[in-house]
Amino acid sequence: MGNAIFFEWEPGLMEWLQSHIGSFGTSLMSFFSAFGEETILIAFMCILYFIIDKEAAKFTARRFMIAGCFYAGIKNIVCRLRPYMVHDNVKCLKPVDKNADIMDVVAQGYSFPSGHSSGSSSIFIGSAVYLKNRIFSIISVIIVLLVGISRFCLGVHYPTDVLVGWGIGIASIFLFSLLEKLIKKRWIIYLIFTVLFIPGFFFCTTNDFYTNYGLMTGMFAADLFEERFAKFGRPANLLIGVLRIAGAIALYFGVNALLKLPFDADFLASGTTAAHIARSCRYFLVILISLGIYPACFKLFRKKEKQA
Repeated sequence: MGNAIFFEWEPGLMEWLQSHIGSFGTSLMSFFSAFGEETILIAFMCILYFIIDKEAAKFTARRFMIAGCFYAGIKNIVCRLRPYMVHDNVKCLKPVDKNADIMDVVAQGYSFPSGHSSGSSSIFIGSAVYLKNRIFSIISVIIVLLVGISRFCLGVHYPTDVLVGWGIGIASIFLFSLLEKLIKKRWIIYLIFTVLFIPGFFFCTTNDFYTNYGLMTGMFAADLFEERFAKFGRPANLLIGVLRIAGAIALYFGVNALLKLPFDADFLASGTTAAHIARSCRYFLVILISLGIYPACFKLFRKKEKQA
């Protein structure tokens, strides 16, 4: 169900690291790894989107979303098994899906390239490119490096997975920028990537591709909807900004959970084509509602504030 591809030095390095980092080091690596995970990245993007700079958030999200589909598609082409699935002496210290068997490739995904490294580099480096703040740029590079290193220390990726993940994240930043220079209408760029990744539905077997495709197309739709109907600005104060974020996060997880209710748990975990399509549709709606439709409500709140 996968390929055991690795350089000889990789498992040796990982075994050595795991034998020396101890329990404290494992906890520290897990902490660093979290900066490449869904919850932290969503929280960061919400702060950027709803409080700091909406356009910076959109700039970063576009690149993050296409990087997600690129790495997930490549995973399903190469089908490289995770290190702990191949090497007995490499331990899985932080599984991707805690609720699934660590040997379940559909749930845990393939190893090459690293999604955490791709996601963190596209978001943090992408934000740094847009904001052009020296201190933030330095912090972003440090975060990206630590996320990548943590992944092979925890046994879930080979070092080469991390290197290529970084490359995909950074390449996505500049690829989208190049297309924006060549194509002035953004909806055309969105259409290109929407069509470009459709072939993944015919060969991808892991959940990450379908999650990322839904997130990407949902973000494209949310961006166009927000520009047409919401057009929200910065919050009047920090409290309003925090309330906006709280509402978006509640919607993200709440709508996600609500959309699972019509389906049996076994169906959602079945890995069938229908389950994968349902997964993409769910994440499409979650992002469209949280980042596109929800901000349109801010106008109603402003009107009530003025009337009061």
